[in-house]
Amino acid sequence: MSQPTRTSDQDPDDPVSEALESLGQSLSGSRGDFPGSGAFTDPDVVAALASLPAVKDRVSSEECAHGDLPVIECLAEEEWSSSKRKRNRRSNFWLPLIILGFVQVAAIIAGLAVIWPELQNELHSLDSASISLSKVQDEAKLLQKRLEVSEKRIDSLLTEVVEMQSSRTLNPEEVRAEFEYLGERNRFIRLADAAILNADRDAFDQLLERAGAVQEGELRNGALAEINRVRFAYLNGLRSSGFALPVGELFPSLRGKDEMELETEQLIKILVNREGVAEHRARAAYLLADHRHINAVNALVDAVASDSNLDVVREASLTFSEMTGYRSEELLDVSSLVEWWQKNSSEVKLALGN
Repeated sequence: MSQPTRTSDQDPDDPVSEALESLGQSLSGSRGDFPGSGAFTDPDVVAALASLPAVKDRVSSEECAHGDLPVIECLAEEEWSSSKRKRNRRSNFWLPLIILGFVQVAAIIAGLAVIWPELQNELHSLDSASISLSKVQDEAKLLQKRLEVSEKRIDSLLTEVVEMQSSRTLNPEEVRAEFEYLGERNRFIRLADAAILNADRDAFDQLLERAGAVQEGELRNGALAEINRVRFAYLNGLRSSGFALPVGELFPSLRGKDEMELETEQLIKILVNREGVAEHRARAAYLLADHRHINAVNALVDAVASDSNLDVVREASLTFSEMTGYRSEELLDVSSLVEWWQKNSSEVKLALGN
């Protein structure tokens, strides 16, 4: 069966043509051919219908019912009304769905607005939990490092224990040598203590002798360490400060006079008296710095070389350096001072002029 066609001069928006075409398709698809149906599919009939003037106003149902209009127009009108009702049904179908969609979206937004504070609290709680977890991880790392350090210390202690265990198997010769070293080292310490606390010249000389006699090694280093400790102690100028000579006791004829009024020979007499009080001799050696005389220099050198008290030796050495210009790198270096005097005594005597 041929299908309704639309000629080129037909208006695509002509309702009559559209209705006929729709009616023809409907009849041909649902009932097949029937008497008179060729009029709706014949091209000449379709063209004749298309040449009819376009209907500007819609045909009412009453006009079709009374037979005032041709049948074709009534059919077209019914087809157009059916199509319009379908379109209205489609519109009425989608509108509730759209409204329902908007209502659902609004409900979701309202629900989010209600639960948003709780969500914020939950998020804050999660952040706090994350920070706490991070701190716990940091503490765990720190604890791990401390455990590693502790393990290293334990390993070190175990190594020392093993070494101590092995040291118990020392042979007798090594044990004897260790005891001998400790004995000598303690002897050096006792000699240095005596030289510092008691100004013992003999103890200091023993340290010097021992340091020169011992070969390179721990014992010699120990002796030198104690010698330096003694010299450092005598660098302090307060060992004999505040002491004044009792002039009336030493020289009854000069009772009432000050120590500064004593003459050179009187100070030398006090200095060379080895049986006298050590503080007196040390003070006399100090006061001789203002008595530039060759006899005073000789007395000072003799005190440095032979006096048994280190305070006297110290004051005599300092006064000798001030009077002669002698300089030494080490305090209480007796041998260097005596050797320098033997070489330069004649020049010093000429410089003093007496």
